[in-house]
Amino acid sequence: MRDGELTPGVSMNLQEKMSIATLLEAIGVDVVEVGYPGRYEKDFQEIFAISKIIKNSVICGLASSNRAEITSVAEAIKPAPRGRINIFTPVNLNSKLYKQTLSEITASISLAKNYCEDVEWNAFDATRSEPAFLCEAVEVAISSGATTITIPDSLGLAKPEEFLQLLKTIFHRVSNIDKAIVAVHCHDDLGMALENSMVGLSCGVRQIECSINGLGARKGNADLKELVRRISETYQVNMDTSLISQASELVTQITGITH
Repeated sequence: MRDGELTPGVSMNLQEKMSIATLLEAIGVDVVEVGYPGRYEKDFQEIFAISKIIKNSVICGLASSNRAEITSVAEAIKPAPRGRINIFTPVNLNSKLYKQTLSEITASISLAKNYCEDVEWNAFDATRSEPAFLCEAVEVAISSGATTITIPDSLGLAKPEEFLQLLKTIFHRVSNIDKAIVAVHCHDDLGMALENSMVGLSCGVRQIECSINGLGARKGNADLKELVRRISETYQVNMDTSLISQASELVTQITGITH
């Protein structure tokens, strides 16, 4: 929902987000990222309210490494039986900033772990970063307590073969990679979000971040319905797929955007 609301012209109110979250839980979606509470007060109120009604899905909020943003997510997910803090850190950097960034990763994840056992770390702009530093950052994040590591194609510029090679490099070089779930988050600027989301499954990716109707910033994200269809061709899917079309129709009604 967080990324979907970044679609130009799209805004959802609390009741609309609650209805979507309830349906996502019924479908069997593992994690629902509701918003960015440290930046938007509206998102804080929405996460807090949704945390009270969702019992099975993990309710997640986004934060940068900023202390105030992390504590904002922690407060927003307090009512949730299962909550998650998702911290993003830019990794496409000048090498002079590497040491400082590794310290920020350690400090931010350690802070989040004081509030929540389930901490996701997101390597923002991973596909344009220096691979050796990216691997070091992932290793530090896991050592600091991150339970999920997300490798995003933040600007949607990677080709599937390039993205697969980057993921293989991470799985090969990061010594503690088996201690975390690896996730991908792909944007559709070049029309590759679905393919890029799928390629990692063969090398160990176990979480795919997507959106209903492929909504999201710029050209959008990988589409939930299409992903489930593709995955079900090879793997067993433990979801109520009959409700996915209903979710798609609901989001179309709310946003006015057809898929």
